Amino acid sequence: MTPLVKGKAAQAAPVVFCCFLIIILLIAIKVFSPPGPGTVTLTVPGSSDFSSPSSEARLRVLGSGFYTVTAYCPCEKCCGKWADGITASGHKIQAKDLIVAAPPGMPFGTVLEIPGYGRCRVQDRGGAIKGNRLDVLFATHQEALNWGVQELMVWEVE
Repeated sequence: MTPLVKGKAAQAAPVVFCCFLIIILLIAIKVFSPPGPGTVTLTVPGSSDFSSPSSEARLRVLGSGFYTVTAYCPCEKCCGKWADGITASGHKIQAKDLIVAAPPGMPFGTVLEIPGYGRCRVQDRGGAIKGNRLDVLFATHQEALNWGVQELMVWEVE
């Protein structure tokens, strides 16, 4: 059987093929990997100071981007002996508050954009809130149950 390519071209073919496979692999990693830290400017509801209904805000992917977001309410089932309506930061919970419990490494006052929940401030902590976990506050236990457990990309508002 006669080879399709002869001489030096035949020797280079495996190298070219390997380079081609590496390029395809790098493209696949880029396309299918979650985005890393970066900053974008988007028009999103609310502003970083919660004062206007719409503004341009700088959002940065938080950590690795994806978080397990659960929900709680200020009831005894969710908060146990801390069900007094006051968050770990000392904030007295008000109707319509958008509050998130975050791991200790995330400072109180950090503003996050959580899809399906909105723009909220870190004002609470939780015993099970570690690593890439967040817990969003709802007014009622049923609303918290309805939220369930969601894997979401979370953004920090700068």
